[in-house]
Amino acid sequence: MDRFLHLKYYFIPLPDPNFQFTKLTILIGLLMILAGIALGIYRKKYLKDPIARKILKIYPGRLRLFGFLVLLLLIFREQGIPYLSMRLWWFVILIMFLYSFLKLAFSYKKEYSRRKERVKKNISRHKYLPKKKR
Repeated sequence: MDRFLHLKYYFIPLPDPNFQFTKLTILIGLLMILAGIALGIYRKKYLKDPIARKILKIYPGRLRLFGFLVLLLLIFREQGIPYLSMRLWWFVILIMFLYSFLKLAFSYKKEYSRRKERVKKNISRHKYLPKKKR
């Protein structure tokens, strides 16, 4: 546990080639890609609320992107490519992933209510506008 606290552990250009979690990492990367595809299909076909559809628009692509990045970093690690296989990149990707999805989780309710109010305001305003001629 002590080695995780040193910066040298994260900045070694060529980490130890005996990576024990290759299969688990492949599984995580593929699950992220499949979750992105499934969320995209769900959003397009089954989600009826247009506000939620717009809010969730970017997240299937983000899940697929992070899945591909995990698989790409795993390839770099397995091939032993210096500087691209550093543990620092895993840490950076993890921080970006957590930031992205925690931001979604905490801002979804606020964003949804804000957009819902805007739609109600527009509907009440359209009542007084002239109708289209046929």
